[in-house]
Amino acid sequence: MRFFAFLAFLPLVSPAPSPNNPAQEWSSNSTLPIGGTLITDPDRLSALHTMHQEVLAALNNNEAIPVERSTNLSAHVTHDKRQYQVFGLLGMLLLSKLGLKALEEVLDTLLDIFTNDDIIWTNPDNCRARFETQGGGNEHYLTYAKGTRSPTADETRNVGWNNPANTDPPVHFFEGDAAIGLYSVQYTATDEYAWDGIPGTQKCKPEGLCNPQYIFYHKGYRIVLNTWQSQGEVSACQYSGGEKCKGLCLSGVLNQFPTGGVRWGGDCAIPCVDDVPDDSIVLPNEEASFMVVGDSISHGMEDDWTWRYRLSQWMDYNGYTHHFVGPWKGTHGNRPLVDSQPDAPLFPDEEPRATVNVEGGYAKGVASSFRNTGHASFWGRQAAQSKNTINGWVKEHKPDYLLVLLGFNDLGWWVSGPDALVGDIGSLVNEARKAKPDIKLLIGNVVHRTFLDGRQDLVDNTNRYNILLKERMSSWFRWESPIAYVDVNTDYDCRPNSCPDAYDGLHPNARGEYHIAQAFARVLQRVFGYAGIGFRVPDKVDGRSVGVPQNVKTTSWPEGLLTTWEPVENSRGYEIRNRIKGVDGWWSSGEVYPSTDGSWQPWVTDGQTWEYQVRTKGDGDTRSDWSAFSSATANVATAPGPSNIIVEPQGTDIFIHWDEVTGYYVDRYGVYVWDKDTEGAWLSVTPAKTTSLTVKGLKAGHRYSIWVATYVGMIGSLTRQSVAAGGLPASARDVIAGYWAPPPPSNLRIQNLDATTVRLTWNKVTGASGYHLFTRSVKDNTELKPGGTTTDTSYEVYLLFPGTWNYEFCIAAYNGNLETAPVSCVIPPICCGFEKRDLVPRNDNYTVVEDTSTVFGQSGWVEDEDLRDLFAVYQQTEEYAAVVGAGPLLSVPEII
Repeated sequence: MRFFAFLAFLPLVSPAPSPNNPAQEWSSNSTLPIGGTLITDPDRLSALHTMHQEVLAALNNNEAIPVERSTNLSAHVTHDKRQYQVFGLLGMLLLSKLGLKALEEVLDTLLDIFTNDDIIWTNPDNCRARFETQGGGNEHYLTYAKGTRSPTADETRNVGWNNPANTDPPVHFFEGDAAIGLYSVQYTATDEYAWDGIPGTQKCKPEGLCNPQYIFYHKGYRIVLNTWQSQGEVSACQYSGGEKCKGLCLSGVLNQFPTGGVRWGGDCAIPCVDDVPDDSIVLPNEEASFMVVGDSISHGMEDDWTWRYRLSQWMDYNGYTHHFVGPWKGTHGNRPLVDSQPDAPLFPDEEPRATVNVEGGYAKGVASSFRNTGHASFWGRQAAQSKNTINGWVKEHKPDYLLVLLGFNDLGWWVSGPDALVGDIGSLVNEARKAKPDIKLLIGNVVHRTFLDGRQDLVDNTNRYNILLKERMSSWFRWESPIAYVDVNTDYDCRPNSCPDAYDGLHPNARGEYHIAQAFARVLQRVFGYAGIGFRVPDKVDGRSVGVPQNVKTTSWPEGLLTTWEPVENSRGYEIRNRIKGVDGWWSSGEVYPSTDGSWQPWVTDGQTWEYQVRTKGDGDTRSDWSAFSSATANVATAPGPSNIIVEPQGTDIFIHWDEVTGYYVDRYGVYVWDKDTEGAWLSVTPAKTTSLTVKGLKAGHRYSIWVATYVGMIGSLTRQSVAAGGLPASARDVIAGYWAPPPPSNLRIQNLDATTVRLTWNKVTGASGYHLFTRSVKDNTELKPGGTTTDTSYEVYLLFPGTWNYEFCIAAYNGNLETAPVSCVIPPICCGFEKRDLVPRNDNYTVVEDTSTVFGQSGWVEDEDLRDLFAVYQQTEEYAAVVGAGPLLSVPEII
């Protein structure tokens, strides 16, 4: 019996989607047209080129089995460890029970098909291919299904092989019809060069481009056809009745005299998709279902590919029929505009306003068959939650495999420490086994994120948890329900000092999705016997280009100014900047939170005209250009902040009280407290029904800034429900927790900068949150009058007519509104050589300065730096909530 040394069977390489298997689709636009077509979709080509390189690597490593009767498969398995591993990649079940038999059936089937024809390369009983080139280019590809004499695919390309001495020849991928399937063609030689990228290539005898290599990607195996090694003889084929055709191809010069150079080509008999029945290729874990249990890292956001899909692709490549199941579908969609409506701080007995969870779509290239699959991952999800729902999920969806990637939110939001989190994961495992005793479990560890100021605990707890999880999982093993540790943190390239795998320091970008999928795929292969090629991350992954927001409009509503725009595809969110019209420079610029196509600015006053620009966030630091300007004049119904805000420190507590705001339907007040000594500290806002509030449990020695806003009841402009809308906050004095009234400043010094300007300096006072300037006229012998305040230890005073030496200056220290008397006083020397005067001591008693709060009027408040800081922090809450990407927006301290 003759053999085909040119036809290589590669069981190690991943299978392609079969047209007869609709569950194996490559992309949303991969519907197979009758007759087939050249594949040009860049998203799909990225994966196909990876597959092609894997086949070439296998050829170069001699990991190919010749299709011949004499092939001793048992010898390959028994005596050659490398070949044994090749067969082992088919999967443990196929190797131990059906591997050899299935391989022999494939080989026998192919041999029977191609040894019973008289002229096999043109016989319509076979599938066939024809190839032609002219003058080094003008490639012409044709394929024929069984029973047809007209081509079912006909494609002409004129790309050639540029610079063959230094480059690889281009490879083209085709989606054949239901008979041919997926295949690639790569010409390997010219009359001067034979490509060294694969073994055994040969130069052309005539001038031009010749000797294509065909690769057919079938379920469970690949067939490589090297046409230059497959040259048959017509006479031998005819006289032997097909037994001695010597090859599947016949090629040569078709026309040596046409304009444009020699025309060369040939015909080949090629394998059809259904030449080998599906039941001949038995792979382990057929029809297995998978449930991914996770948080935002696994859920993904609108237009993501998700690591779930990348894992599904890998299983598709390796021929595994599989299903992803769970209670949710899709990704996390952008929030609707109605969710941007400003909210008041809530009392303990109040429920947050209901929000709509929008199911988001996937990236355009995601296969349509995957888009409707299920999962058990949701933005902000915790193991502490999922352990209570996993039993019902498993009972309902009956997954064969549970892929768990939880715990970041538990550690990030201080829900659980490392020990408690391991306990919750153990409970989750037990509850899953109760629902399905034979379930297989893959438990991922917790990934790191870029460092958040003040959150070294997150780094340490992540490290501690990952060690504990690995140690304790060994005691969770059961033979009927195997479990494996998945070291996602190692594969996922994200560390406290750098995170190229994430678009925001935590959540995976397209590259990160591949790495997470790789971690799970490796365990499926190593522990659970999944065969085929190993998961490989492509060198170049899909990006997310973003455009400029369009149709930006700003409108005045009773709650404030609302700016909206059209959603931008691939957006990771938006940034907005604003300023009063006509003012140079931007007053504030920050992220839009929640992430939706609109942003409110409630802190405005009537008659102000503001203008805005918006831009789109992409991955990492990628940003679109700023949009066109939009503007509107405020006409609001909100109330001003209260006056006379008094802040009194009481150990590590602070007591705050203020005057009642009248003339409005006041629903509540909101007290804003911001720790200025903790980098990245979250802003807390606490509601109050009365005009006083005690905030407890602050950090001793830390400076806190305080504001109070008034919230009035109205009907929400978007929700059409009752809301409490807050106006512009009024600011109070800063306070240092853990201190009372500070002592007076010492070593007060004064310097004449000119005849009407002085600079005062003094020593810093421990426990003082600020300093208060007092002045009086020496010439007129007036009483001391309060002046400005500062948090620095210097202060300049201008326009002192008729001269600086006519004034006395005193400095008092304060902590909140506990203020010492201004006993440190000084009169500057007479300028320009006049008589010098000495310090004049004063010994007034302790006093509490009353109304020091700032209630902003119609103009001028935009210059207030403290308010600008507050607005920036409040607007950019997402930056501080980015520890998980979801969760409580504002922390609420203990109150009484």
